[in-house]
Amino acid sequence: MTSITEQHTKKERLKFIDMARTIAILMMIEGHFTGAALDASYRNEEYPLYYAWHLFHGLTAPMFFTVTGLIFVYLLLGNESYSFWSNPRVNKGFKRISTLFFWGYLIQFNLRFLIDDLSGIKPYNYNTIFGFHVLQSIAMCLAIIILTYGIYKLIKKGPVYLYFLLMAVLMLVVSGVLRHYIGIDKYRLDHGITSEPNYWPHHFPVIIQNMFYGPQTAFSFVHTATYTLIGGMIGAIIKLNQEKVKNYGFILRFLLGGILLSLLSVPLLHLIKWMIFKFGIVDQGYFHENIITVARLGQVIAVLGALMLVDKLFTIKSGLFLKIGQHTLPIYVVHVIILYGGITGLGLKPEVFNRDLAPYWAILISITAMSLSALMVKYIEPLERIYNRIFFFWRENKSKS
Repeated sequence: MTSITEQHTKKERLKFIDMARTIAILMMIEGHFTGAALDASYRNEEYPLYYAWHLFHGLTAPMFFTVTGLIFVYLLLGNESYSFWSNPRVNKGFKRISTLFFWGYLIQFNLRFLIDDLSGIKPYNYNTIFGFHVLQSIAMCLAIIILTYGIYKLIKKGPVYLYFLLMAVLMLVVSGVLRHYIGIDKYRLDHGITSEPNYWPHHFPVIIQNMFYGPQTAFSFVHTATYTLIGGMIGAIIKLNQEKVKNYGFILRFLLGGILLSLLSVPLLHLIKWMIFKFGIVDQGYFHENIITVARLGQVIAVLGALMLVDKLFTIKSGLFLKIGQHTLPIYVVHVIILYGGITGLGLKPEVFNRDLAPYWAILISITAMSLSALMVKYIEPLERIYNRIFFFWRENKSKS
């Protein structure tokens, strides 16, 4: 069980990317454990500390999805001489997608609910297994990355980063349309106009609806694909200019570009809205919530620029901190099992705490969770050997024969 995004050789490794992945996964661990433990009475944005925490935590998913696209495309273009189907990174990408789907759905299984169902205590809503969450969303985003790269290899005209940019804008438009549809549907529900949600796509199995707008949609890939595709664009730019990555001018463009994009997200989205309305593509009113997406993209780009600067100014050793960013998938899976009771149905939330603790307890729990995650990564190699013996024992027997 390896990291969500592809690992690259020491010769190619850009340490600021691993730094970004480490920061993102630790932010996720901290945010989930604090969010599960902190009492509701402290959740008030009038408190400066909570407001800062909430704002900071909101950057976790955008950073993770963006960096996922960045590193995947950076590695993908390292094999540019290959045809599409013979590119080893394409094949590894499809394997990664299947792995993410496997774990994404497996950790939503609830053994406790199954036992209760078989015992006649409480029926098990099996549709909850088909919920669409982070891992499945990453898998779909990687599939779109591969599709975009395939279109580029087919057309073979123009710079590759432009393809990722255009696909990102397309997904941003689609996301705006879907958000608008969901907003109207929720308005109709809240005002008693209709009694049942009108999930989309209509008349499709729930496992498909959840990918877009369904009863268990937590992380629709439509809303996250823009981050991954912009990350892919950045990965392509870095690959084409890798000799400039540690130049002050290159770093400054990232820093200023990210800050400007964040500050100008409102007028930029109004411009996109005006353009597509002028050409009669969709009606007005679709893009208000996408302002947050664009602003977050700007913040992520600025953070990447800051990490580039750190990578230039300081000698970053390949120690435990960077290693954490290279093993994000096992960290994510284990934290879901421990905190939310993935697979077993017995988790810290709500068995031990359920948004009912004081801030200092929530902070202590989060620090403990991050420390244990780091400890797991420190001993990841022997743990992976145990994992392979349990789940892939036939391979070991085959190698011995």
